[in-house]
Amino acid sequence: MSSLSMASTQRAVVQTRYGAVRDVLALDEAFPVRPPGPHQVQVEVRAAALNPIDRQMIEGDRRLLTRRRFPFVPLFDFAGVVTAVGERASAFRVGDRVHVDNEREGGGAAEYVNVDERLLAPVPAGLDFAAAAAIPLAAQTALSCLDRGQVVRGSRVVVIGASGGVGHFAVQMARAAGAFVLGVARARDAGFVRSLGADEVVDRNGAEPSRFGEDPFDVVIDCAGGRGQWLLARRLLRPGGRFVTIARDEDGVVTPASAARLLSTITARRLRGAHPRGTRYVPVFLRASGELLRRVDELVTDAGVRPHVARSFPLTLEGVRAAMEAGHAGGTTGKLVLQR
Repeated sequence: MSSLSMASTQRAVVQTRYGAVRDVLALDEAFPVRPPGPHQVQVEVRAAALNPIDRQMIEGDRRLLTRRRFPFVPLFDFAGVVTAVGERASAFRVGDRVHVDNEREGGGAAEYVNVDERLLAPVPAGLDFAAAAAIPLAAQTALSCLDRGQVVRGSRVVVIGASGGVGHFAVQMARAAGAFVLGVARARDAGFVRSLGADEVVDRNGAEPSRFGEDPFDVVIDCAGGRGQWLLARRLLRPGGRFVTIARDEDGVVTPASAARLLSTITARRLRGAHPRGTRYVPVFLRASGELLRRVDELVTDAGVRPHVARSFPLTLEGVRAAMEAGHAGGTTGKLVLQR
């Protein structure tokens, strides 16, 4: 194993149980630092980013799908410097700048994290750690939406939730692909969405079909959720068009009943879309990978796709709490990050 001198303990913000963020996060001054496994890379965290799933997992909303062992170090997205490399890991070297969506393992609220090297990608040249941390989960999700929506040059695309974490990447990527992009966002964010490259912007509070023009769309990318987005999309899309969504009709705690309703909804909408002229219903569930993140980073390098960092917090216990409260309050354009 190649490594810098390694400490045996570290400071880490840990989750001790499921519950409210204010109640279940604590600072562990002596959290163990373990050497990376054979296929892992150890990363010294310099910055992390917040995603809605972070709070949902802390509060236990998704425990039916993924249960945690405590103590657990939260924050899936982070960027930093490689400090140790497992004996069979070959893609990175000590000193490399990397970023990652560490899927179920999290760890961004610690000083050191061991990561499967297959999830990592080098930080694009010219990006600081805060910007690099803001990319992995949201941008990989956005690119997955474009892939599943089959967005190409000349496509007509609507992005609902165009100013948010995933949405602001989707707008930029669709424009980079040569699509016509209409963004749906709060009226106050119209200028921001246009600055991302959107050709037109519609106020989400007045999103009547008549405001979208007469020409039908090929793809609607839904980053907001709710049954209303599906109903709107069916009126906007051409026959055979695709409704690509990262959200559910209902939010909140996943229960057996809500999971059954979700499965029923997906099945019914897919059956409706099976007709050649039907609206295709395409739910997107991210499968993060270093390969997909490298594709994102190519768009950063070659097409000028950039994360918008709305606000930065210190990567401390109080900083993590404050960032999660700010995210939960809503209204964020782009991403919230935390830095050392």
